[in-house]
Amino acid sequence: MPQMDFTTYAPQLVWLVITFVLLYFLMSRMALPRLERILAVRENRIEGDLAEAAEFGRKAEAAQKAFDKVQAETRAKAQKLAAESRERANAEQAARTAKLDAQLAEQSKKAEAEINAARTKALSSLREVAIDIAQAAAERVTGSTVSKDAAAKAVDAELKAKG
Repeated sequence: MPQMDFTTYAPQLVWLVITFVLLYFLMSRMALPRLERILAVRENRIEGDLAEAAEFGRKAEAAQKAFDKVQAETRAKAQKLAAESRERANAEQAARTAKLDAQLAEQSKKAEAEINAARTKALSSLREVAIDIAQAAAERVTGSTVSKDAAAKAVDAELKAKG
């Protein structure tokens, strides 16, 4: 094997050093500066993106706060409008109820008056019926005719005694 031949070690070492120096020179002058530029550009882009993201985050927080404020104001306005609407509806309902109560009270008074008139009429006609019945009963029991005035006096006397 040629690698094990000790007589060729010195030239191999010289070529190894020449190749290493040449490779080191090419890497340090060409490849590594390009890599450094690429990494610097990437780092700058990343820093810019992070700064932009932080700015967007601040803007988003400000927008969220503004949204929350507007939402709270809107809720407050909606609750206020709802309360006003409820109060208005309750007032209208109370007015309608009062009006209906007044109408019902008036109708109740009219109905009571009609009932009293009907009762009075019924009682007066009941008196007449009682007089007719008293005449008929007296006629059946006694066999003689009783005058209407006498039957009316008897009914009135009985009503005074019971009443």
